[in-house]
Amino acid sequence: MPVKYLSPEWINAYNATVTADDAVRKALKGKSAVIQMVIADSPAGGEIRYALRIGDGTVAVSLGDAADAEVTIRQSYETSAQLNRGELDGAKAFTQGKVKISGKMMTMMQLQRPLAEVQKALDTIDTEY
Repeated sequence: MPVKYLSPEWINAYNATVTADDAVRKALKGKSAVIQMVIADSPAGGEIRYALRIGDGTVAVSLGDAADAEVTIRQSYETSAQLNRGELDGAKAFTQGKVKISGKMMTMMQLQRPLAEVQKALDTIDTEY
């Protein structure tokens, strides 16, 4: 049964999926970061905000803000959905100005490959946009 993108059910599926994925654990081994995601223009209206916490082989997301975020990523709902569906490359979206990143850029550069493993795991979630 599909889950609505960025809904609490999708967040739960995200956490369950990445927790069970050995490739994600391996890719994130020794890494740590807190990333704030801000998604504008959601179909429900307004922004959706969620925090991504990475800690030595683990990753978890939660709805809301992270006061300790090292990086903030801002994008529209449409851009976020295209990235999640694999229709748009993250680096290309950034260079095109569709994704805005503020904070510790070096952190994002170091997490580029590990986050690609997270995205592969997310591709297995039956998601409705």
